[in-house]
Amino acid sequence: MIFIAGLILTILTIISFIQPSTAPEQPDFFYDLIKNKIGNWMVWVMFLGPILLVAGIFYLGDTIKKYREFNKLIDTDSKARFVQNQDRIEYLAWLLSARLEKQVETKKKEFKID
Repeated sequence: MIFIAGLILTILTIISFIQPSTAPEQPDFFYDLIKNKIGNWMVWVMFLGPILLVAGIFYLGDTIKKYREFNKLIDTDSKARFVQNQDRIEYLAWLLSARLEKQVETKKKEFKID
């Protein structure tokens, strides 16, 4: 969500520096939006857009890293290794998605834990 907001604001920032189309009979929608609707707030859009974009990229990368770690930890045939990493597996499942929590419960039943 942060990534998408940052991307949109960054695109509006880039468009604000580009001149509208030279054909006067075709008004440029984005340039009109920037000029008439955003107006003086464009300074804030220029400031927040790239910041949100970078934050969104880091957040997306962190989420992907956690999904990969979860899949690596849950994809084991060893009950001992699963029990050893159970706290981390449950934390990642809770953090990422309810669907993953169900996957952890299924794996617990498979290993007859609890």
